[in-house]
Amino acid sequence: MPQEDVNLLKVAQNAGHTSRQTCGSCHFSGGGGDAVKHADLSKSLNWPDRRCDVHMGGYDFRCSECHETRNHRIPGRSSSVAVVEGIKQCETCHTESPHYGDDLLDHHLNKHCQTIGCNTCHSPVYSKCTPTKVFWDWSKAGDKNRKPKTGQYGERDYDWKKGEFKWKEAAKPTYGWHNGYWKRILVGDEVDFEGVKHITEPVGSIKDPLAKIYPFKIMGAVQAVDAEYRYLLIPHLFGKDGYWKTLDWQKAFTTGMKAAGLPYSGRHRWVRTDMHWAIKHEVMPKEHALSCVQCHESLTGERTCNRCHQPSKEVDFRDLVQRGADFESMYDRGRDVKALIGQTDYIGFRELGYKGDPVVYGGRFKKLPLGRKEDSNR
Repeated sequence: MPQEDVNLLKVAQNAGHTSRQTCGSCHFSGGGGDAVKHADLSKSLNWPDRRCDVHMGGYDFRCSECHETRNHRIPGRSSSVAVVEGIKQCETCHTESPHYGDDLLDHHLNKHCQTIGCNTCHSPVYSKCTPTKVFWDWSKAGDKNRKPKTGQYGERDYDWKKGEFKWKEAAKPTYGWHNGYWKRILVGDEVDFEGVKHITEPVGSIKDPLAKIYPFKIMGAVQAVDAEYRYLLIPHLFGKDGYWKTLDWQKAFTTGMKAAGLPYSGRHRWVRTDMHWAIKHEVMPKEHALSCVQCHESLTGERTCNRCHQPSKEVDFRDLVQRGADFESMYDRGRDVKALIGQTDYIGFRELGYKGDPVVYGGRFKKLPLGRKEDSNR
């Protein structure tokens, strides 16, 4: 509740239109600070350029252009919590067939939309405007004598209150199948001590007709689990008996778990965890979306679209498949994308369950009419 001396009537009478700053004052710092856990939300979206986010920087969108309030409910979806006020997707505005031209490329791109989420192509890198935290080790916290080092992105690698960090800028996403549902470890859920614990994980597979390929940021961490009850522990960090005053994890876990209404056994173990964070913002213009050859290795050779299509004087197949994300120009502008220049099989078809490049081996549910037998057997 607000402080008693806040004049709520005056507040209500001075309500006005929202802005990016209004929403961003909380959401850009969600997860522990600016661009900490979210892959695609940071203070840079207050005044982005077009290449950072085509909606906000190109068309001067406010957050409410997409997250339009109806009946005091604001639709949107976070990877970390369940949807309670509705879902907002690219298709809400752009439809299931967003490529509205009538040429060969538009036809194939619209077919791709049956299997690939919009941001898979239109967000080939995440956190290209501001570095994001990709790893957070709470077990290293508490060392007031350790001097933080500043990394290549200007971010510190250590904070005695929170532990050790790793940062990344203009990072390549991790790709996975998602049908709209999530698996989540909630408060009190038992976890296994072996392997990495997925606190959030998208549901879907190559065999699921409702699933599409989407881009994700993986937020890695080391966190505490109760050694007896095997659930994630909730520490009390600030105030009386808080870790930041006592540097005593035992007191922090005892107080935190009491507030959560769960017992603490008195013993804890540090475990490796991760979270999938869906990439929904920082959408790049169409000229910077992934090109055909950046995903399909088979199109980098002598044969391109003429594997299936008859040659045409009206269409330069070579030029057509090369159009897309220019990592060289991004690198020249100072972005950390040198390793991405010249990459193909960008989203990793085999890791997604394909035999290989779908141009050669066919899609999920059908084969393509390929011209050469040796191609299909390659």
